Parts: sequence; C-alpha cells; structure tokens
Amino acid sequence: MNIKFTVEESNLISIFDGKRRKAVIQSILEVKKYLDDTEMLSRVLEKLDSMSDEEFEAMEFVAAE
Repeated sequence: MNIKFTVEESNLISIFDGKRRKAVIQSILEVKKYLDDTEMLSRVLEKLDSMSDEEFEAMEFVAAE
C-alpha cells in the first residue's frame, strides 16, 4: 500500500510521537476535540488506520516550516 500524507498531515503527525503508529492515533484521538480542522484529522486517522506498523515505521515525518 502506498499511502501519501500532505505536508499539513505530516506536520500533524510529527507533533506527536511520530515513531509509533498506534501512539499517534491515540494522541490525535485525545486532542481531536480541541482542534478545529476535524476533516484533516479524520483523513489522517483513516490513513493511519489503513496502514501497517511496518509501513508507518518506514516513513519519515518531519515538521516543515
């Protein structure tokens, strides 16, 4: 599976523990009610749910300026 994240989505993931997929999912779920862009959060969660831990670990998430 070849899942691509936008720059904004990658930035979001890099804010959280970007090394473990399940930890990122849990962190996003915990703060989701405090963030405005619920559409983007839903897209990120959907992408994270559809990929394996191995696929996630092979990706690099670095915050862009």
